[in-house]
Amino acid sequence: MSWSKKTVAGVAGASVAGIVLARKAWNDAERKRRNGAIRGAQRVAILGAGFGGLSVARELARLLPEQELGEITLIDQHNYLLFTPMLTEVAGGELDARHIIASPRRLSPRIGFEQATVQSVDLKQKRVTVTRGGDAGARMIQADHIVIALGSVPNYHNVPGLQEHSLGMKSVGEAAAIRSRVLACLERASDEEDASTRRALLTFVVGGGGYTGVETMAAVNDLARDTAKEYPRIQAGDISCVIVEPRDRLLEELSPDLAAYAQKKLKQRGVEVILRTKIAGAGDNSIKLENGREIATRTVIWAGGIKPSPLVEKLDCERGHHGGVVVDEHCAVKNYKGVWALGDCAEVPKAGAQGTHAPTAQNATREGALVARNIVAAMRGDPLQPFRFNPIGELALVGRHSGVAKLYGYHFSGFLAWALWRAIYLSKMPGMSKRSRIALDWILDFVYGRQVTEFPSEEPVLRPAQHQLG
Repeated sequence: MSWSKKTVAGVAGASVAGIVLARKAWNDAERKRRNGAIRGAQRVAILGAGFGGLSVARELARLLPEQELGEITLIDQHNYLLFTPMLTEVAGGELDARHIIASPRRLSPRIGFEQATVQSVDLKQKRVTVTRGGDAGARMIQADHIVIALGSVPNYHNVPGLQEHSLGMKSVGEAAAIRSRVLACLERASDEEDASTRRALLTFVVGGGGYTGVETMAAVNDLARDTAKEYPRIQAGDISCVIVEPRDRLLEELSPDLAAYAQKKLKQRGVEVILRTKIAGAGDNSIKLENGREIATRTVIWAGGIKPSPLVEKLDCERGHHGGVVVDEHCAVKNYKGVWALGDCAEVPKAGAQGTHAPTAQNATREGALVARNIVAAMRGDPLQPFRFNPIGELALVGRHSGVAKLYGYHFSGFLAWALWRAIYLSKMPGMSKRSRIALDWILDFVYGRQVTEFPSEEPVLRPAQHQLG
């Protein structure tokens, strides 16, 4: 008996489909068997919808698919999930700000979302006090497990005037404000007759030479220089972009050769790199460096450090060297059963070594999945798992169509690293709808160029003091 190619293909396809379905059925049966040890629906309150909190919620939804197994509540002051790695592309005009945020209500039917601001947390009673916009008072949320994933805020290191006179890179609004500030400065400089004011308007300073600082500087530099071509009175040499880093080199998280490549690329694109120097003060129209140098500028962007959310300081628990919640190797808060912490607001110890894991999105995502598994293990009475993770690699953009990367021990730079950055982060963006919109933005940017219009705002992009001459 002879079979046609179509018949063979059909049989093979049916066999594969049968195997997949059988595997799924076995996994479902095994999960139900193991979850049978869970008695009584328990409530998990996840405080913060950043990378860590989101990872906890999604993994819990996978491990506890039935409603009767527990209630999963994700709490955040914003009603959107922000994909922070792409903030610099919003600042650079390559992406629409709306496309890097997603609705938490579309994550899973198993995940309940509540938009509220956390005011306090009673760790002993596992009780969270929250307020909502427009509400007259606060209300309590009682939980069996609390996950503290409140993230971080900028650390200005008590530098005089820095907080008041700098822009950050922690939110969509800040990224949009940076883009609008750069474009407003170009518009103003195009008509400015006073030479010193013109130089200040066209000087852009970034404090901090880590991933955020380098990628922000690359985006601002490209935006300013590309857009300046639209202004006949502005020459490329009129623009000054400066990055200030107190350590010996940029990107200390990367190997020295990749960091050197990144610094070389920035310099080739016209960026001045100042190392081993701190910003000592900031004002309306300038910044001062600790070596005595003063730089006249109307745009200072701060990416020189973070610290845990201010709410962490109010928690009745041990805090570590960086101010984060001290947890054990299971991400459990010491002395408080059923309380967990992770991400930027926690200090997760490294296995077999001194120090804690860096506050990166990659670590927070893995910590979140572990916390979810340990919560379920605690519900079942099973042993907890320790956090063990060796980073897959690191990536950073250093300019248009150029980047640096270290993946699985291999080093890449240039266009390939840039392409890898986009491919990897695009795959991690939650939701096919958002991924499609981002891909379309990139295509339009490639064909038509970046967006070079300011976002409409009721607030002035340049403060009144910055409009003064001199």
